[in-house]
Amino acid sequence: MKKGLLVFSVALLLAALVPQAVAAAVDIDLGVKGGVSLAKLKWSDDTEASSNLTQPVFGVFAAFNLNKSFAIQPEIYLLTQGGTFSSEAEIGILESVDLFEYKSFYRYIHVPILAKVRLMPNEKLNPIIFAGPAVDFLLSAHDKYYINGVFEGDEDVKQDLKTTNFGLVFGAGVEYMMDKVMLILDVRYDMGLADINAVTMGSYTLKTKTLMFMAGVGF
Repeated sequence: MKKGLLVFSVALLLAALVPQAVAAAVDIDLGVKGGVSLAKLKWSDDTEASSNLTQPVFGVFAAFNLNKSFAIQPEIYLLTQGGTFSSEAEIGILESVDLFEYKSFYRYIHVPILAKVRLMPNEKLNPIIFAGPAVDFLLSAHDKYYINGVFEGDEDVKQDLKTTNFGLVFGAGVEYMMDKVMLILDVRYDMGLADINAVTMGSYTLKTKTLMFMAGVGF
């Protein structure tokens, strides 16, 4: 968590060091966001990714508005990556079907640095598009096991994962300007680019894929 806070602080510090002539022309928006994430994991040896793992996501942002249409926006969130894997097996003479399921919960400090474009900067309801790189810092990792929906166990797997992940974030949304606050809605996709598998045996790679629905307030 300290690493994520450090990255966010550095971004703010760089903005503070901009020459006065430039800084005077930069308007800064601060805000909070929250929402829901639909996360998946993709092993290189599987033809399909896991099923969605639905989790909350929340954090803060700072938008450095270089002009009315363009901003650089560092953000920091508490984000759970992961996925749900399941299989069925016939058990016993009567061939009853048991559902075996495990869910992976990989909690990260998620730090995207986005380039944001406002498509209608002079309107109160303003469509936006954005994209940029992201770095994630691993906080914890657990696999939880279920049989027919009943919890059976929990395994700490943090040692099996790399401590950082890198991805590309892109999306779109709207900003609604009010007197003193700005309401924000956006949809974004975080495409993991790095292999997060730290186990040296075998040659399989593991990557994250996350869709997020966000709402927030800027000041």
